[in-house]
Amino acid sequence: MTTVASDSGPFIHLAIIKQFALLQRYFLSVVTIREVYDEVVTHGRELPGSQELAAACETGFVRLIEIGNPRLIPDLRQAAPPEISDVDVTVLALAIDQQLPLLSDDEPLRSFAKTQGRVVSGSIGILLQARLDGVIPALKPLLDQLIAAGFHLNPQGSVYQDAVRQVGEA
Repeated sequence: MTTVASDSGPFIHLAIIKQFALLQRYFLSVVTIREVYDEVVTHGRELPGSQELAAACETGFVRLIEIGNPRLIPDLRQAAPPEISDVDVTVLALAIDQQLPLLSDDEPLRSFAKTQGRVVSGSIGILLQARLDGVIPALKPLLDQLIAAGFHLNPQGSVYQDAVRQVGEA
């Protein structure tokens, strides 16, 4: 098990489908930045992920930390595609600074993070592993719940189809 740096997406998406606890199953701990906490807990009060992230911070499983080398942020901002938010650039800077994998569901951020040498995973990867490990009984219904909640995933697309095929649910 390892520690990962995460943006807001996996906290929210896994909470929507009542699978937030998978984070603790697959990671030693999670680090993030104050802005992510504020987005999910403070501004997202009463929304999925809010209570779960607040509780995970209280137990110490999720830690809010600052970047040791803040000069990374403007360098990454300059190199990052414009569709990646400043908060996401800062989360990536944290992952680089701490030499951690990145946990994100944001495709532009995931692609850019890979160009920066980061190992990247997200909610679908966690769910896929949980299904392969027999922790969850089925993957497809959870993916469909995410889509119904507004998660950008095409049921006819390769990510969805590859995931359900890997677990024999195609």
